[in-house]
Amino acid sequence: MKNLFLLMIALFIAGPFYGQRVKEQDMTMSLGSKYAYYVEVNDYTKKDTEKAWEEYVKTFGKVKFNKKAKEYYVNAAQVPIINGTKTIDLYTKIDEGKDQATVYTWVDLGGSFANPKDHAAAAEGIRTFMNDFWIFAKKKAVTQELKKEEDKQKDLEKDLAKLEKKNTDLHDEITKLKEKIRQAEAGIEQNLKDQDDTKVAIIQQKKVVEKTVDKLNNVGKESY
Repeated sequence: MKNLFLLMIALFIAGPFYGQRVKEQDMTMSLGSKYAYYVEVNDYTKKDTEKAWEEYVKTFGKVKFNKKAKEYYVNAAQVPIINGTKTIDLYTKIDEGKDQATVYTWVDLGGSFANPKDHAAAAEGIRTFMNDFWIFAKKKAVTQELKKEEDKQKDLEKDLAKLEKKNTDLHDEITKLKEKIRQAEAGIEQNLKDQDDTKVAIIQQKKVVEKTVDKLNNVGKESY
């Protein structure tokens, strides 16, 4: 939990380091080989990354999907940080890798695709744009992870509650058994006393029996 909290804080202050995160190179897309900007989102599935991208980009324009090219695109997108008041066309492809998803984006400024050589300011804006998405997606990924960890914690807390109840039940059972033992010990003590009293009664009864036998034997022998 502590590590997740620290990671969330790091995401808020990660902005200045986007140059290490946003990568660039010529890549093939539906309109040919164009200059692309891309980020890799670790520990996030392609499906979740696609949802995050759609949510992130819809604030700049209507998001559509080209099934044949497997690309997202936004025509006449308004992204001031990239091209001021002028609209742009965004093209995006998302690939799935091992424990990560890679988001490739191409930006048509209106007749030419943005590259750092010919469009330095726009390129810088795209880097910020992509870095902001990385933070957006990473927050969602960490939030998702946090939810899972919190669910695990809740399950453990439920297990602990069950164990604590079991412990209480066992103590109650011990208390009841101790009371039974106390009663049994008192019963044993009383039993021994009763045995002694009965032994005395038997001795006395034997004397009575002997006298009765003598009385029987003397029947008819009495002198009148």
